Amino acid sequence: MPTCLVFGSANFYGRALTQLLCRERQQSTDTWEIRGVDKILPQLASFPADVLALYSTIDYRMGNLRCRGFLEQAFQRDDGKPWDFVFNFAAEHKFGQSDQVYDQDVRQLSANIAALASQHSVGVLVQLSTALIFAATSNSQCAEDSVVDGVQTTVMAKCHVDAEASARQAGVPVVILRPALCYGPGDRQNAVPMLIMAQLSKQEGDNRMPVLWDKDLRISTVHVSDVAAAALASARWHYNKSATVVFNLADSGDTTNARLAQAVGGLFGVEPNFQNVAVNFIVKRLKTAELAEEVNQSLLGPWMDLLAANGVSNSPLSPYLDQEHPYCRLDSQPRGVDGSRIANTSGLKFEYQYPRLSPAALREMVEEFQAVGLWPAIPI
Repeated sequence: MPTCLVFGSANFYGRALTQLLCRERQQSTDTWEIRGVDKILPQLASFPADVLALYSTIDYRMGNLRCRGFLEQAFQRDDGKPWDFVFNFAAEHKFGQSDQVYDQDVRQLSANIAALASQHSVGVLVQLSTALIFAATSNSQCAEDSVVDGVQTTVMAKCHVDAEASARQAGVPVVILRPALCYGPGDRQNAVPMLIMAQLSKQEGDNRMPVLWDKDLRISTVHVSDVAAAALASARWHYNKSATVVFNLADSGDTTNARLAQAVGGLFGVEPNFQNVAVNFIVKRLKTAELAEEVNQSLLGPWMDLLAANGVSNSPLSPYLDQEHPYCRLDSQPRGVDGSRIANTSGLKFEYQYPRLSPAALREMVEEFQAVGLWPAIPI
């Protein structure tokens, strides 16, 4: 009987994993025990009805993830046995948080979960990190053993480096996953700003969408369903083994600035308009904060007007580009990631179901936003 403990069960990544575990349970003849743990109620997460219904079929517990006592209670099982699979998907991945939030919700949270995983002798601990930790000194693809950036990277990324270190010291089998820019149902920050820009371009009757930076700069992507599948497949493969293994997660489509813009533009029927050399020459000399402010001021007003005109009164979706968003730093820090190792590891049995970014996958995101009332109900 597989037993699964998922921290962060109601966030973007944890939702996808919870859905996958519930599907696996339905298709299995075994009895599954699934416990989801998070700081929010699923009913307040703007989930579609079919997704929300899944949370009533698992042992879901809401509480303060910063409280070690609550985490300890989450590890307790009625029969006293250890969990087979523990997934730490709760470490913060949201851009624009304070240093204190990252310290508490990445570094300290992960250290507590790792220590409790060790104390309870779990079968395997899967730690969700980020590929933003790499030193992006060129436009090449970073492998698992590439240099980690300790200088130019963000506070969030630095805290994830420390979180990885805590996981490695747990003394139980550990899998560390480092996803590239992740998109899919529930994404509210990674691909959303560019999707909104394309929607606004279409609404304004302009069949061209302005795009910054050089076409060939890499910004690798991965679908959230593939992140969930990789977590479960690697947990099964590394269960009760020794040491720590690390896998990057990025599709084989080798997403570049041009491919990202073409996928987004293809969804809305607008043509990416890459700025000429002179414009990019000027933009490169703007500080990251100045660039983000320029983009945000030009898009926030029209987006709010579009929401209001279509009766959307309360949407968390925004074209706002935080300075920590990898797209703001793409010219100086390209984000190429090699995610092939996990697919080529003998016995792991993992294959990317979304081998490249496509308009169809992005459409799924927007249509779900429309269904739950977060995106204007207008033709895509």
